[in-house]
Amino acid sequence: MKTYVKFTGGFGEYFITSLALFFLSIITLGLAFPYWIYWSFKYFFTRMEIGGKRMSFNGHFIEYFLMSIGLMLLTGITFGLALPYWAYWSFKYFFTRLEVDNL
Repeated sequence: MKTYVKFTGGFGEYFITSLALFFLSIITLGLAFPYWIYWSFKYFFTRMEIGGKRMSFNGHFIEYFLMSIGLMLLTGITFGLALPYWAYWSFKYFFTRLEVDNL
């Protein structure tokens, strides 16, 4: 039995907000970059339906932001060697905080 995944988001909304967060990241010298990542993951996951049931995300931005800032610094100190761990940790953070709503 197949379970279908449906995405209900729109490109226009994502593009405008993502563009604004890109410029905010430049203005803040990268401090807004973790929020851009957080917002992007949350945007896609909370607009996804699996088998007709919506996904919900129960993570918190402050928790994500503090760890991301630390991993950004570690990535800079290690000349990029910690970047794969930052990517791994980000995916793990979001996937472990997803839930399928019981509607």
